[in-house]
Amino acid sequence: MRKEEKTELTKSKIYAAAIREFGTKGYAAGSINHICRSGINKGLVYHNFRDKDALYLECVKKSCDDLVSFVNENMKSPCFVEYMSLRMKFFTEQEQEASLFLEALTSPPAHLEEQIQVICGKFEELNKAVFEKELEKIELRSSVTRKEALDYFSEVQKLYNFSFAKKSHTDLEPRERVALHEKNIKKIFNLMLYGIAEGGNEE
Repeated sequence: MRKEEKTELTKSKIYAAAIREFGTKGYAAGSINHICRSGINKGLVYHNFRDKDALYLECVKKSCDDLVSFVNENMKSPCFVEYMSLRMKFFTEQEQEASLFLEALTSPPAHLEEQIQVICGKFEELNKAVFEKELEKIELRSSVTRKEALDYFSEVQKLYNFSFAKKSHTDLEPRERVALHEKNIKKIFNLMLYGIAEGGNEE
């Protein structure tokens, strides 16, 4: 086995153990010592990752990249309903990645928040692309520009994630928290697009 292949194999094992740790316990309670209890040499962890923060950020990046790749590979067209369905399918099949990613979106470690925003850029761009396609299906008010609608969409997402984090939902299992977040996001997107008046789109 070549050195590069061996390094990638080692990283894959570390990622798997770290995602399991952070996805189950979150950033604050997760630790490299616990990760190494799965049989991974601590020296190899620190050889590949500077510290806990670096490892956590790489796990967030992997989770984000995996989600975006899954959606892009399976979405026939950037349709809101299909997009939300694919998001939920990924989160259901990748439960620990989902829990880790949800924490990064809604309640990131304060000192890593800016770095996480950069890492999640691909995900935000995907969200905007899908929302923009949905905007093409409706007639905007004459006083609202497409850019204003997109900006509003981004701000509402941020507000909802902040609200979700404040409520914490500690009584729910990780998979239940993810399901609740996605259910509410879907409802919010629908209200943003079609309003609360009778006759709006109910999908």
